[in-house]
Amino acid sequence: MNARNRFRQHGAAVILALLTVALVAGLAAASVGDLGVAMDQVTGRHDQAQARQLARGAVDWARNVLSEDARSSQVDHLGEAWAVKVPPTPVEEGEVSGELQELSGRLNLNNLVLVDGTDIVEVEHFQRLLVVLGVGEGDALNLTAALLDWLDADDNPRLPGGAESAWYGAQTPPRRAANGPLVAVNELIQVRGFSPQLVARLAPFVAAVPAGATVNVNTAPAEVLAAVVPGLSLDAARLLIVERGRAWFKDVNDFKARLPNQALQPDLNRLSVTSRHFVATGRARFGVAMVRMEVLLERSQNWPTIVWQKLL
Repeated sequence: MNARNRFRQHGAAVILALLTVALVAGLAAASVGDLGVAMDQVTGRHDQAQARQLARGAVDWARNVLSEDARSSQVDHLGEAWAVKVPPTPVEEGEVSGELQELSGRLNLNNLVLVDGTDIVEVEHFQRLLVVLGVGEGDALNLTAALLDWLDADDNPRLPGGAESAWYGAQTPPRRAANGPLVAVNELIQVRGFSPQLVARLAPFVAAVPAGATVNVNTAPAEVLAAVVPGLSLDAARLLIVERGRAWFKDVNDFKARLPNQALQPDLNRLSVTSRHFVATGRARFGVAMVRMEVLLERSQNWPTIVWQKLL
């Protein structure tokens, strides 16, 4: 083998060695990079799990507060401990906060439909609320018909203003009527005639909880009181709110006695001075993870039960 061939072979060996070193270095770098990603993923999952536990702890705190309140008081009002928000509180490597939002001071939309038909009194409450919020009486009738069709089990549209699956199927995008209870107030956006603006206006005054809920007159805003007491003006309802702030209603008869006109005849069976439904919100941060948990609680007995829960 001449010198030139030996030189070529030596050069090829050097190049091959360099390529091998580069390949090994590249594989090592990739392995280190994959390990870093894996570690980040493990850390993220760990932090997410810890944040969920902290958020759930805030919800359990809320359940304890409601349970203790039920043992110590027979009247619920906005001056109680459960109405106080817990500010962000530092914990190791993070923070946690929580709050309770009471829903019994609102009209329950799922009350409008009974198993065997429509609850006329609840329908009238809802229509009055719409009018109090500035909706015309004709539009209020149409909106109520559409909501009743969304809630009831049949597929027969009411007139005027009603809508069932045939109408919804022709929309873009097509959909079907739920023909069952609302799960959340925002579901109203799917119902014929309910614009996002109207739903936002209604949201502070209505709830979507299991049927049969009564309205707590100690927590209801003036708009709801004007809706549930036929003939009560919004201004008179606002005066009741002011008076309530000085002395809470001890029972529904006390509420009736303090109405501005004793000729007013609310259905006391649909009113109460206690609260049954609450949304507990737990917020938590741990490491790189942040979690918000919402839970609908029903306090029919001392210890509140969970109706639904979701992570946001």
